[in-house]
Amino acid sequence: MVELRPKHLNIGFGAVFSNFGFMLLWVGQLTSQLADRIFVYVLMIIIYQSTRSNVGVALPLLAFGIPSVLVAPWAGILSDRFDRKWILVISDLVRGLLILLLIPLIAKSLLWIFLVSLLVYTAAQFFAPAETASIPELVEKHNLIVANSLFMITWMASSVVGLGLGAPIVNLLAETKTLIVAAGLYFVSTVAIVLIPIKPHEQGRSKAHVFQDIMIGFEFIRRNQVVRYSLYKLFVAASAVATLSLLAISYASDILKIGERNFGYLIIAIGFGMLVGMFTLERLRHYFKMGTIVVASFLMSGIVLIALSGVHNLVLALFLIMLLGLGNIYITSTIQTILQRKIPRQIRGRVFGVQNMLVNSAFTLPVVFFGMIADLWGILFAIAALGWVVLLMGVAGLFLPKFKTV
Repeated sequence: MVELRPKHLNIGFGAVFSNFGFMLLWVGQLTSQLADRIFVYVLMIIIYQSTRSNVGVALPLLAFGIPSVLVAPWAGILSDRFDRKWILVISDLVRGLLILLLIPLIAKSLLWIFLVSLLVYTAAQFFAPAETASIPELVEKHNLIVANSLFMITWMASSVVGLGLGAPIVNLLAETKTLIVAAGLYFVSTVAIVLIPIKPHEQGRSKAHVFQDIMIGFEFIRRNQVVRYSLYKLFVAASAVATLSLLAISYASDILKIGERNFGYLIIAIGFGMLVGMFTLERLRHYFKMGTIVVASFLMSGIVLIALSGVHNLVLALFLIMLLGLGNIYITSTIQTILQRKIPRQIRGRVFGVQNMLVNSAFTLPVVFFGMIADLWGILFAIAALGWVVLLMGVAGLFLPKFKTV
């Protein structure tokens, strides 16, 4: 059914892009997350050259994922208690300075690389819940789905486009200067966020113990079936992107024969698919239910991954990977919009902190698991196995009532 909307409302991407405060927040998100991914790209190259192992490449991804499990729920509490704007600013500054600190330590040992990376991504955990909880403060309710769509594609596309940009930047500047570029992007994000005209929220006076605040977030998720199963699906979607980013190095080097440094060009194909998905989703959502879009996208993505496991041709591989980007943005943007609508304002930071924990934990166990599969049974077998996991999530959406809630 076509959705009818009042003609006087300023709705759509034009309205969102004309919102100065929101655009500053978006620029801050874009630059900081590009910095995150360019940083991890350099680390993946350095470690792969040292270890020649898919499991070894998982080290920087583990440094990204571990803090999400240990720190993200606490970070969500802080975003409900304190000024979110300055949480964002401090997170950016700390990450930029830590990357500059890492440069002279790179040649010393992998342990130093891992420890500093762990600190960088610990600081990153404070950024995500404060950012997500700030969106409804800057955007009118009727434009929230468009704003969420833009933020979700930036969030997911930065995981792939940032890695994709890493290839030409490293080839042009080498590893050390690329790290300086990443630090500079964090500082650009800092300036953009400082300029955001957002008032401090009133949630900072809570006298509850922080552990009680954490449990409030978990209890809300436990009781709300739509939110709970939405988070499950986001975890699977994020796991697919994280795992494919890991396996892309070996796939580019051993299967497509284009060289390990050029795996980022495969990631650019995912980003292009996401860009197409962002502009087509706005139209599709008026003709199909959100749950239908999500289920169909899981089914398509699973089939594409299975097909990719039998492909050695570069052009065909790029086309299939582009379809994966399309499906991923349909899944993540739709689910994030559902979550924004279902989560009350006063606990957004806590619930989005838990969401950040679950989604970013996709960069830990799933990445290590599929990296081991690739080392034991081959890269193509690992991609096929990932495809079956994604496909089964779509099948569950077709036949299991609980998975039909979104």
